[in-house]
Amino acid sequence: MSPPTTAATKIVTFPALIDTGASVTCISPHVAQTLGLQPMGMRPMLSATHSVPVNVYLVDLVLPFGAAGFLMPGAQVMEFATAGGSPFHILVGRDIICRGALTISFDGHFTFSV
Repeated sequence: MSPPTTAATKIVTFPALIDTGASVTCISPHVAQTLGLQPMGMRPMLSATHSVPVNVYLVDLVLPFGAAGFLMPGAQVMEFATAGGSPFHILVGRDIICRGALTISFDGHFTFSV
């Protein structure tokens, strides 16, 4: 993941979770700070119980699927508050998942194809 730029791009990796319950891909404040991202605005993040305004960022997102990876330039992502002890800093939401086919099996394997 990196901020969009026309200059040399810095690629930094973060642990991510494929979250079929998230409609939009989200990043933690740690990701935003590490990459020096500036919010482009705010949007309400909705849950089953409430709505909270959160920062929205524009990033070039690279998912390590396949030899070349899956590039999403200029993706809008929302910031989420990480739960204590969670190892994940990116939640890959349906905005990305729906661009391909995700298959999850009971033996712990999954495939994602574009």
